[in-house]
Amino acid sequence: MTTERADPDGALDGTGGADGTRDERRLSTPATTLLGLFLLVDVLFVSGALVTLWPVVLATVEPGADPAATARWSPFGFGDWALTADTAMLLAVVVCSALGSFVHAATSFATYVGNRRLYASWLWWYLLRAGIGVALALLVYLLLRGGLFAGSSGAGATNPYGFSGIAGLCGLFSKQATDKLREICDTLLSTTGDGDRDRRDGLATPRDSNPHH
Repeated sequence: MTTERADPDGALDGTGGADGTRDERRLSTPATTLLGLFLLVDVLFVSGALVTLWPVVLATVEPGADPAATARWSPFGFGDWALTADTAMLLAVVVCSALGSFVHAATSFATYVGNRRLYASWLWWYLLRAGIGVALALLVYLLLRGGLFAGSSGAGATNPYGFSGIAGLCGLFSKQATDKLREICDTLLSTTGDGDRDRRDGLATPRDSNPHH
């Protein structure tokens, strides 16, 4: 039985067995370093994108702005994109949800590396974490825009701070957001009977005949 107590030989801190051998399930040191660098590059990229994007969002989504108006966005000096209010809000949701996903992934990474419990089987969880958060935040954003602002005049009637904050929380707490969406779907799409049982064929097959399928 392993414990959390540190041991110079690695035999009692969960890094190896009783004979001091290394736990082969753990992510190797080079791979751990690369994953940590990946997370650092991720937060630098996402934070930089948000800093350059936010003035564009405020300029296009401000009250009274023309819904067809565009603003120029040049992320990190590469390219020159003309963004409408709707496009700017979608990009803000993507960037903020990726930032929230980084907080979750980086916290988990630091915790498990510090406890020497980072196993190789969880590598893809860290690599896909941002994508999961972004996809979930986009779905929540579309649901909120469609349900709460169905009669509004486009993205100019939205609050970019509120939606961006919700997107960040979706990335940070994707499991809780998924559970809440499941509760909403269970409520909206609930049925009174057992659909599969109700659709069963009520005709009995004669004993002396073979079924067609």
